[in-house]
Amino acid sequence: ELAKLLGVPDVLVFPSVTLLQMGVLPLLTGNNGVIFGDIAAHRCIYEACCLAQHKGAQFIQYRHSDLNDLAEKLVKYPLEQVKIIVIDGVYSMSADFPDLPAYVRLAKEYNALIYMDDAHGFGILGENPSSDMPYGYKGNGMVNYFDLRFAEDNIIYVAGLSKAYSSYAAFLTCGDRQIQTNFRD
Repeated sequence: ELAKLLGVPDVLVFPSVTLLQMGVLPLLTGNNGVIFGDIAAHRCIYEACCLAQHKGAQFIQYRHSDLNDLAEKLVKYPLEQVKIIVIDGVYSMSADFPDLPAYVRLAKEYNALIYMDDAHGFGILGENPSSDMPYGYKGNGMVNYFDLRFAEDNIIYVAGLSKAYSSYAAFLTCGDRQIQTNFRD
């Protein structure tokens, strides 16, 4: 049902967003990848990035929502190296959210993956925002709010049910079967 709501082939479900972050980010980066983290990203993302760093990845922070600062850091790494841009969907302390289409353009330019934690946006923001419904419909998250595509736009979307649904579970999107296989192995 979550996959259908989001419009993806499948999702992997975990007990919590924190446990998901700790398990997934180190796997995505391997021991030679680079994580570029927004300085204002949620603490559980920071901890997962530190764990990935401990396992051999590089962890570089950039100024909050500063695409120029991020680009200056991305340009220093080869296109073929694993690069992950870590952002929140809705930042918990400010309720601000990133210009996701601009992040997608930047990620494509530097062959990077976007890893978005939308724990505070899922269930609230959704598709087809309008003047009557500025937060959109269905609560199916930030990617749908901006009418982007998970696989085509290289977005791994992470969210949980604890905020809007008051339930204990978290998930990440599997834009294709290979991603799902990689995480399950």
